[in-house]
Amino acid sequence: MIIGGLCLTASLSSHADSARPLTEVEGAHEIKVNGGWCWYQGPRAIVTQDGQILFTTIAGDTFGGTDAGDLWISSWNPETGNLKHFELHDKFHRDDHDVAGLLERPDERILAVYGKHGQDTLQRWRITSNPHDITAWEKEESLNHGAAYTYSNVYQLSAENGRIYNFCRARGYNPNCSISDDNGKSWKYGWRLFSWKKDDLKDNPLYTGVDGCRPYLRYTSNNKDTIHFVTTEDHPRAYDNSIYHGYYKQGKLYNSAGEVVGSPGLSGDSELKPTSFTRVFEGGPEKVAWTVDIELDENEHPYTVFSVQLDGAKGRGQRLDQYGNDHRYYYARYDGKQWNVHQMAFAGTKLYTKESDYTGLVALDPQDPDTVIISTNAHPATGKALISSKDQKRHWELFRGKTSDQGKSWKWEAITRNSDTDNLRPLIPSNPGGKRHILWARGDMTTFTDYRLNICHLSEPR
Repeated sequence: MIIGGLCLTASLSSHADSARPLTEVEGAHEIKVNGGWCWYQGPRAIVTQDGQILFTTIAGDTFGGTDAGDLWISSWNPETGNLKHFELHDKFHRDDHDVAGLLERPDERILAVYGKHGQDTLQRWRITSNPHDITAWEKEESLNHGAAYTYSNVYQLSAENGRIYNFCRARGYNPNCSISDDNGKSWKYGWRLFSWKKDDLKDNPLYTGVDGCRPYLRYTSNNKDTIHFVTTEDHPRAYDNSIYHGYYKQGKLYNSAGEVVGSPGLSGDSELKPTSFTRVFEGGPEKVAWTVDIELDENEHPYTVFSVQLDGAKGRGQRLDQYGNDHRYYYARYDGKQWNVHQMAFAGTKLYTKESDYTGLVALDPQDPDTVIISTNAHPATGKALISSKDQKRHWELFRGKTSDQGKSWKWEAITRNSDTDNLRPLIPSNPGGKRHILWARGDMTTFTDYRLNICHLSEPR
């Protein structure tokens, strides 16, 4: 709990817990009551050098001893059963967009960076007081970005003397970054990655006329010298999105082929646009794309997944019940020369009425490009609605997908089945040489500010 910017004693803000076996899935546990996350922050979960799985959540309602809007970080060791929670900020903001990006510093202390969903201009951060211990933290600090702040994505580059980049949405509602050269202790504004403005929408036939000027990016890094990203032009409600890829390296911005596209916008503006980078997938009125996840293979070639809405053309730019009922997941992998893009699975219907492009989402395995975990309320291979035998209702279930031909074809195995609630938003933290750790949110969700979700975990060998 934080009052007046001060960290109170650990006994008021942290506690030990016991994981609860999830009887529906052998070997799985429920490890956090009342917590959810969005998918545009990262990493939301990390595996530390001493084997702890750390993850960040924000409460979507008041239950389980947690108030709506409380921001938490949790530590789970599946080998020992040790489970702990710490409240980073009491009653922070009831919105799943507000969870933290996490980073383990070289001294094995943890940095958490977070902000409210456009409600103010502040990037906030805290650092643990000691290595391997989330029960005590230094006080919260903040940086004023001078524009509405949303999303936190933190990556440290060893080749830049350990500089940490935090990519966020800030100036111009566009992707910007802040930088730290002292392991996250202090921050300053860095640059704008690219711009997407009202002039780009004027007389543009792909613009729906609603909202606009908000690209959506997912990031990943080799943690040495490169930060990759995939992006849309805009929100899928506003624009018939395509998907683009590029990367930052040593002060320059590149397309997929390694050609210099330009330099970062150090002035806080940029001449670059999403379309300046390599197009991975071409969108249109009946194939509107949205970024989901990106990772790098052993050759540091990117692979990514994204969702595509197929049935929304007649409802372009509107929040209508009758649209958003046919989504697909796509898988794309760069082979060093070109992107190979394939439809991967039926993603089912929209998650809830007010957001016709929301899906259950997909998790890539950072150490295994041939494995994905998806959330869908349709059978991934056939599209048949998943109706539970428990309550005769349609629910989102988790499936494990495997490919042996670079994503051209997939074999599917159910992880959850016949659930009486939804299984959503899986993620797999990086864990080189170790087990695959699958985390996901289980419960019900009506909007991004109203949900009753618990976080679950399953370990499996690769």
